[in-house]
Amino acid sequence: MIHRAFLILVLSLSVSKVAHALDDGKAKLAPAFQNVASASAPSGVDYFPYESAQLTSSALANLTFYNAGLAVLVSFGDATETARVRKRTMPGCKVMPGDASWPTVPEWETFDCLLGGSLIQGVPAAAVCYPDWPQYDEGKCAEVTDGWTDPAWQAEQATGIDYPLFEGVTCVPPSLARYNAECTLGGYPAYIVNITSVAQIQLAVNLARNLNLRLNVKNKGHDFNAKSTGAGALSIWLNHLQDTKYLGDGYISTTGHVGPAFKIGTGVSVGQINEAADKHGMQIVGAIARMVGIGGGYIAGGGNSPLISKYGLAADQVISMEVVLPDGRFVSADEKTNPDLFFALRGGGGSTWGIVTSLVIRAYAKTPITTLTYNFGTGVEPETFWSGINGLFEQFPSWPKATLYSYWSISCSNATSCAMYMAPQIGPAMNTTELEALNAPLFANLSALGIPVEDLKYTTYDTYLEAFDAMWPDGSISIGGWTEHTATRLFPESNWEDPNKLAATIAAIRNSSITHGYFLAYNVQPAVNPAVNQTNAVNPAWRETLLFAMLGATWGQNATAEEISDANRQLVDALQPWREASPHSGTYLNEADINEPNWQQAFYGDNYRYLYELKQKYDPWGLLYAATAVGSEDWYVTNQTAYYPTQNGRLCPVA
Repeated sequence: MIHRAFLILVLSLSVSKVAHALDDGKAKLAPAFQNVASASAPSGVDYFPYESAQLTSSALANLTFYNAGLAVLVSFGDATETARVRKRTMPGCKVMPGDASWPTVPEWETFDCLLGGSLIQGVPAAAVCYPDWPQYDEGKCAEVTDGWTDPAWQAEQATGIDYPLFEGVTCVPPSLARYNAECTLGGYPAYIVNITSVAQIQLAVNLARNLNLRLNVKNKGHDFNAKSTGAGALSIWLNHLQDTKYLGDGYISTTGHVGPAFKIGTGVSVGQINEAADKHGMQIVGAIARMVGIGGGYIAGGGNSPLISKYGLAADQVISMEVVLPDGRFVSADEKTNPDLFFALRGGGGSTWGIVTSLVIRAYAKTPITTLTYNFGTGVEPETFWSGINGLFEQFPSWPKATLYSYWSISCSNATSCAMYMAPQIGPAMNTTELEALNAPLFANLSALGIPVEDLKYTTYDTYLEAFDAMWPDGSISIGGWTEHTATRLFPESNWEDPNKLAATIAAIRNSSITHGYFLAYNVQPAVNPAVNQTNAVNPAWRETLLFAMLGATWGQNATAEEISDANRQLVDALQPWREASPHSGTYLNEADINEPNWQQAFYGDNYRYLYELKQKYDPWGLLYAATAVGSEDWYVTNQTAYYPTQNGRLCPVA
C-alpha cells in the first residue's frame, strides 16, 4: 500500500495541467500508455487493438519524469517481495469512501485523465426511481423497470448485475422492492472503469493495489452470487471487449495445437460467438444463457454446455489467454508460457488470478443437431411415476457416452402428483432415427409401466446455432429478481455402479422434489477429448459426473434478511442427503450455493491446496477477492447475517 503522502504529491499536479498534458491525439496517452506491436504476443496470436495499448515499464518511466508521485500510484507490484513481507504483516481493511485515505474528487479526476476518460462514478441503475437521488427521473425509471429482467440490458449498465440478492438488494426498481424500500449504493462499486484497453486495466489494478482499495471485476454481471459487486470498490468492467477473430481451419498454436480456433475478447457473449462460429461453418462449447460472457467467470468456473458430452467443458477448449496479473503486468498464458497460471485460469474460479482480456478457444465443424422434448406423469399413480423415474435413471450411464445432453426437471404439486419434463435432450451430430434408438429402452419401460409419454417431439436442425436459438430464444431467460436461490450437487457415475448408492440417490431426489416442489437436473458427462488440453483446475468431480442437480429455496418480495437467512439455512440442510449420497463428489462453482459447507472441497476438490499456493504466488496482496474464490477465506465482509452473506460491507483480512 502506498502512503497517503504520495497522494499529496498527486495533488500538487493540478487536474487542468494533467488534462493539458493528455490532450488530443497520440500525446493523450503518452504519459501512461505505450502502443506495443500487435504481433509481439508470446501466444503467437496477434493482440487485439485494445491489447496493444499497454502500461509498460517505458510508459511508467515517462510518467515518472512527468510526475514521480503520480507514477508511484500506478506502479507495478512485486509479488515475490510482497509474499515475503506478508508472512510478517497483514494488510488492513480495504479503504472505503469517507475514510481519510480515500482519494478525493480531484484525485479521481486525475486518475480519469490517465485512463483517457473512462472512469464512471458508481450509481445504481435504479437510482433514477428514487426522489432522494439527484439522478431521479420518472421517465428513465420506467425504462429501467422495463429493462430490469433483461440480461442484455443489465450487461450494458455499469453497475448492472443479473442477481442482486447477494449484493444486498440495496437498490432495485420500486415495483420489485420491499415495501417502503430505499436506494443506497450498498454493495455496488464506488467507481467503474469502462475498459477499452489493457492499459486501463493495468492502471486500475495498480491504483487499487497501491492504495489498498477494494477491486472487483465485472463482465456481464451474470454470477449467481454477485461476485462482480463490492461495496466501495473500484470496478473493472470488461463488457465492451468484444473483438472476435477466426484463426482458420488450419490454425497451429505455439504449443502444437492444430485445428480451427477463434480468438475472442473477454466481453464476447455466448450468443455472439455462436453466431460468429456459424458464419465460419463452426460451433463452439458455450452456455445456454446467450448473454453470459464466455471468457469471464463462465470458463473460469469450468463451463457447462449442451455440447459437454461431445467435446468436454468450456474450460477444456482454451488454447491460450492474455491476462493482466494482480501485480499489473500483462502476460500470456498457455501450456508453455506461465503453465501454472494457465492451469488455474481454466476452472480455478473467476476474479481470482488476473483479468483475462482475450482467449483462443477450440472450434469444431458444425453438425446437425437433433432435439427431443416430452413429459410424463400426468394422472399416473405416485409409485408408478417413481418407477418411471427409476427407468430414466437407468439410462443415465449410456446417454452421455453417446454424447447426449439431457436437461430435465421434476415438478410436484404434492406428494401424489408429480411430472417429469425433458426440455430438451440434445443429440449432437445425430438424426432422429439415431436419437429414437437411444431412447427406445426408456420408452419401452414406460410403456410397460402404463405411463403415457406426452408432447413427444423430435426436431432436427441443420446447425447448432439453429438448435440453440430454438431451445433458448432471445428473452427466454429472465433475471433481476431476488426471491429465490439455488444449491447444486454433482452425482458421480459410481453411484450407478452400486444398487444401494443408486437407490439412495433416487430417494434423496424424490424427497427433495416433493418437499420443494421443483427439481432441475442435467444428465451429462464431460467427454474425454484428445483434441484439447483437459489438464486444468476444473473440479475433478466433474470428470466423474453423470448428474448435475439443482434445488431451490424461495421467499416473498417483502421477506426480511432474517427470513432469507432462514430459507437459505434450510436449503443447506435440504442438500445434506445429497451430500451423503455422494460423499466424495462436489458441485459446479458457477451455479453453487454461496453457503455450501466445506466449499473449498466442494467447489475445487483435491486441486484446492495447489490452487491456494498459486494464489499466494500470483496475488499475495489478496487484491482479487470474490466470495468462495480461492483464498477468500483470508478475508471477510463486515456486518453480515448468517446464511445471507452480501457484498454490502467493508472487506477486511481475517486476523
